[in-house]
Amino acid sequence: MGETNVEETIKQDEEGTLAIDTKTVKLDVRTLKKIIECCQENQADTLEHVTPCSLIDMGFLFDESIKCNLICNQDSLRAAIAKVVENGIHTDVKVIVHGHTFDCHLAVLQVSTEYFKQFSSTNLIVVNVVQLTKAGFEMAYEWMIKPDMIPHRSKIIELYLAARFLNMPHLINQLWYCFENIEFFREGEAFKLYLQATPHPTATLQSLLLTRVNRFFLPAVATVEYLQLKAEQVYDMLTTSVIAVNSEMEVFLSAFRWLMYEWETRKAHTELLMKAVRFNLMPAWYILSLKTKQAQPELAELLSNPTVHSTVNGGLSYTVTQHFIHSESPLHKPLQMHNTQQREWVIDELAGHHHLYKCPKWQYLDYEHFNIYLEQIITAGPHHYLTLKPFKPSNFLPCCQAVVQNCKTIADM
Repeated sequence: MGETNVEETIKQDEEGTLAIDTKTVKLDVRTLKKIIECCQENQADTLEHVTPCSLIDMGFLFDESIKCNLICNQDSLRAAIAKVVENGIHTDVKVIVHGHTFDCHLAVLQVSTEYFKQFSSTNLIVVNVVQLTKAGFEMAYEWMIKPDMIPHRSKIIELYLAARFLNMPHLINQLWYCFENIEFFREGEAFKLYLQATPHPTATLQSLLLTRVNRFFLPAVATVEYLQLKAEQVYDMLTTSVIAVNSEMEVFLSAFRWLMYEWETRKAHTELLMKAVRFNLMPAWYILSLKTKQAQPELAELLSNPTVHSTVNGGLSYTVTQHFIHSESPLHKPLQMHNTQQREWVIDELAGHHHLYKCPKWQYLDYEHFNIYLEQIITAGPHHYLTLKPFKPSNFLPCCQAVVQNCKTIADM
């Protein structure tokens, strides 16, 4: 196919015909004709749309793992969440306890307790039970949202009851750590907490606290709160071996003091309370004095009770014979000659009956003198019990030192 020099300039004339300048373009006739035909065609009529294709269809495959680590500042996150919780921001549930409304976060309640897990989605929870008080729930929720919550001593029983009702094992464990720490609750503090615990079903805690009363026993007996205890609670208190007394006579008169407060209604508990008295720890001379005719009608009635009378006689038999009956003697078992657990024996220099029996300054301890002694304790102040000394020869008063050599046991003194 021959070539031709196209000398015309390509341009569009008045009729729309394209003119091509062929001075600079050398084309064969067929190609030139084809170009002119394509340019003259209406391209809009022949335009075809391209079908879209995805990256995957085109064969582009990418590595989905990105070689970089995006780290959230967990400390900042925890601090922000703590701020929201502690300040009560965006609370989503109202808890009403005995008419008092608390704005809370349900998630916090469910994480900290087993009780609130039963509520899946709600904005109002009403709790009206004896075990959960307003103060108890308030402190329990404060424990949930604050890392350094310190409960008030006067409300700690309410917090304990709340923790038990709401089923909060972690809080219960922490409270028991406090209860079992003797430095937190001992003697006077233990008795005060015991009084707070007695209206509630807290038998284990009450038993623990009674073992801490110790030297505060007699000051406790001098209080109105002691006189307001139930008979079973007085019995539990008197049966504790670690109560600090100078003699078992004080235990006997402590029981009698409670009975005398409302004699006509309380004398029905005589046998129960006398079971708590260890008559076989009393000296024989004192038991003999109880067997004589009593001028005080109430005391005479108490000692005439058949069960009490038998108990007193058993104590006298033990006291009289304990020094003479060998442990292998055939009389040992019939006389029930077993070693009775002692109390925490102490000496109080202010009390006349705290002198040894054979000391010239000794005074007989009857109910009148016992009440005088309790008045002395009250007058001495709340910390007088700290001055009590263990009952041992080195702590005896000078006037009692002379009789120590002739006494073999506490019962002899």
